[in-house]
Amino acid sequence: MDTEPLDAFPSFRLRLADGGTHDVLGTDGRPVGQVMAVGGGHFARVGPDRGPTRQSLQGAGGDAVMFHIAHHGLPDEPATAYSGAPEARVAVSLVPLQRQELIDTTARAFTFYALRQPHVAAILSGLEIVGAERDAVRSRAGCRRVARLLRLVQDPAQALLDESTGETREWLALPLARLLTFCHQGRVRLEVTAEHPPADLQGRYTARHGADADLATLHRIWQDLRSTTPSRGVDRSGLDAAMDALPTDKFAGSAGSCRATAARLEVVRAAAEEAAAPIAEHGQGEAVLLLRELSALSAETGERLEATALVLDDTGRLGTVREINDALGHARLGVPAGSGEQSVRMGSTELGPVRRGADGRWTGPGIAEPFHSPEGAAAALILAHLAREESLRQNRTL
Repeated sequence: MDTEPLDAFPSFRLRLADGGTHDVLGTDGRPVGQVMAVGGGHFARVGPDRGPTRQSLQGAGGDAVMFHIAHHGLPDEPATAYSGAPEARVAVSLVPLQRQELIDTTARAFTFYALRQPHVAAILSGLEIVGAERDAVRSRAGCRRVARLLRLVQDPAQALLDESTGETREWLALPLARLLTFCHQGRVRLEVTAEHPPADLQGRYTARHGADADLATLHRIWQDLRSTTPSRGVDRSGLDAAMDALPTDKFAGSAGSCRATAARLEVVRAAAEEAAAPIAEHGQGEAVLLLRELSALSAETGERLEATALVLDDTGRLGTVREINDALGHARLGVPAGSGEQSVRMGSTELGPVRRGADGRWTGPGIAEPFHSPEGAAAALILAHLAREESLRQNRTL
């Protein structure tokens, strides 16, 4: 029989049959559900759950996959990292977007008592928390934090689905399956993104106010710690003082402000580690988790601000940050090698590599005076190459 991949879940396939019942196949080729014809449309059937009538086989097949994921989790296959913070933010945003549908369907299932259901209340609380953390995905530590917080939605949603029967389940099965699918996908891909970060989650901040989101996330973690940690056993005095000393704006407006903020963040990191040490041996409670998040994000943000400061040091020779970014946009920079080198290519032409010298500065072919940052050295090679090409073009037109 013919098969075709499902648009929304390419690792699952739809096996088309001559009759009105088509199998949905998992990654191992075994059926995980069915799509059945009804009237002028199709609906999914997986175990006790039936989806709504869809106009297309693809739509009904997607419902079947979500039912399957809600029962069995994601298929056992390598997950991919998000391409960058924008894609990760959109994916995380899908979770709180399910709030209104959940309210509507639970109201139909439980009438006036919907919000009194513990699982429903827990899901709505989790959705609010996840919604407030969408910008946290701009850092590696933030991706791990959001992956952890998605459990606040996933766990009660799974419990509600498992306990639902009869007409209640008919109302709730698909909305909960969709919510669980987004949670499963988000958690796995955020963890992979943290381990294998895309370019905009590592190195310097490319935008003037790029550190704002990370500092805002840091403050939300701190507020969580202050509101949920019992005072006994946790000494926050040093950490509270360190957090209060952080600047409230202009985190990265100049090389000096970048370094000043990074220095303050190092104090926060050390204070978080100091506060965690006495309680870490007693288990991985919420206080330890939050302190570890503070420590990791402080260190990561500080490192990125230091890298940003180096680029700002090079603006005196190369122009504004925007001009450096524009130059870098013409080329493709390779991943830094263990030897400290980084390739710089324009099309098929290798302009680099740029390499770090013993003094910590960066140089490359034809660079007489090293630059503070690898981006500065790469931009210098690119601008020189563009100038040569423009000169050749003008000579050819004479």
